[in-house]
Amino acid sequence: MKANSARPPSLRPTRRTENVRVQGRSARVVEAILQAVAEELGRVGYADLRIEDVAQLSGVNKTTIYRRWPQKSELVIAAVERLTPTPEVYDTGSLRSDLQALLSDLRDRITETPVGRGVVRMVQAERAHPEVSGMLRRIRVRHTETRRAIFERAMGRGEIPQGSDCALLAELSVVPLISRVVHFGQEANDDFLRVMIDMVVAGARSGAAVSRGVPHVL
Repeated sequence: MKANSARPPSLRPTRRTENVRVQGRSARVVEAILQAVAEELGRVGYADLRIEDVAQLSGVNKTTIYRRWPQKSELVIAAVERLTPTPEVYDTGSLRSDLQALLSDLRDRITETPVGRGVVRMVQAERAHPEVSGMLRRIRVRHTETRRAIFERAMGRGEIPQGSDCALLAELSVVPLISRVVHFGQEANDDFLRVMIDMVVAGARSGAAVSRGVPHVL
C-alpha cells in the first residue's frame, strides 16, 4: 500500500503550497519596503531619500527595489498611496459627530504615523518639487471627495441649507488643522478640534456657505 500511495514528483501538491508561500513572502517584502520608505520620508524628506537606505532599513536587496520601482518617484508614490488610503466614510448621523471622527482621524494620521510625518515634511519643505506637487494633489483630490460627502449628507438631512457649497465647507473644515500642524508645528488637541468644529458647523448652518462661486483649492 505504501508503494502505491507514493506520488510521482510531478503529481505531488507541493507547488501550490510553494506558490502561496512565495506570494505571501512577496507581499511581506513589498510591505517592508513601503514602510521603510515612509520612515525615510519622515526622517529626511523626498529629495534626500536614498534607495540604499530604504534597502538597508527594509532588509531587501537594492536590486529587488529597482526591479519593481525603477524610479524613486514611483517608489515614493507607491508608499504614500498604499499607506494613505482614502479616508473611511464617516456617517454617524450628524454633521458634528462626522466632523469629530474625520478630524480626529486626520490629526492622528499626520502626527502619529511614519507616512503622515513624511507627507508633512514634504508639504513643509518640498511642495514645489514637481513630483511631490503632483503626489500631494492626488492625495488631496481623494480626500476632498470623502470630506465633501459629509456635508452633502448633512444637507440631505436638513442640517445645513440647500445650495450650500459642500466643496468649500470640506476645504474649510480641514485647513485650520493642517495649517496648525504642518505650517506652524503646533499641537492640535481635542479643544482645538472642538472650536474648529463649532465654527464650521455654525457657519454652515447659518447659510454662510450657500454657493457664491468661491473658487476651491484642489
